[in-house]
Amino acid sequence: MKNYLFYTQDGFTYDNSHKLTNNMQLLGNGRGKNLNEAFENFKENQSYLLCFDYENVIAIRTVSNTIMNLKLKGNK
Repeated sequence: MKNYLFYTQDGFTYDNSHKLTNNMQLLGNGRGKNLNEAFENFKENQSYLLCFDYENVIAIRTVSNTIMNLKLKGNK
């Protein structure tokens, strides 16, 4: 099985200083033998997203372990 992350360029959020940040929104992940099967799996597992309108969902296949707890701070 292959794992994919699905995300969109539609969205924004605020940083810890309450400054507006245009960003990408991670919608979720899906697993399957190929991209189409993984997208169907994603839609089944994140069915609450089906009431939203995202026209350009992007998929990226993950092939390794996740690295977590990275920090990004202004001027550093």
